[in-house]
Amino acid sequence: MFLLSVFLLAAAQPNKAPQPTRDLVVIGRLKNLDYELISDPDDLLGHGWITAEMSIERVLRGKAPSRVIQIRYLAHTFRGEGVPLRYRLRRDEDGTYMICVKPGETGVRCR
Repeated sequence: MFLLSVFLLAAAQPNKAPQPTRDLVVIGRLKNLDYELISDPDDLLGHGWITAEMSIERVLRGKAPSRVIQIRYLAHTFRGEGVPLRYRLRRDEDGTYMICVKPGETGVRCR
């Protein structure tokens, strides 16, 4: 009887199509290019915008425009180069992708 109740409850729920996301989730390697310091007298670490080139090895979600894309991220130092890591990226209006940070971290919040 329990299984029948669960089935009927699930059948009564409206089907919701997955919402399209503008985020791209990839495994890729970075090559850091440029650092642009942000002048903020209250920032002791000295954050800046870093421009990098990302070589995408695998797309986990979304569609990448090419295997190599330009990205930006906010940090006080460069991220490691050449190490394949998982990144969640959000496309900016100018076509550049930004690295999304996890909750509680400093940077672009995509949630």
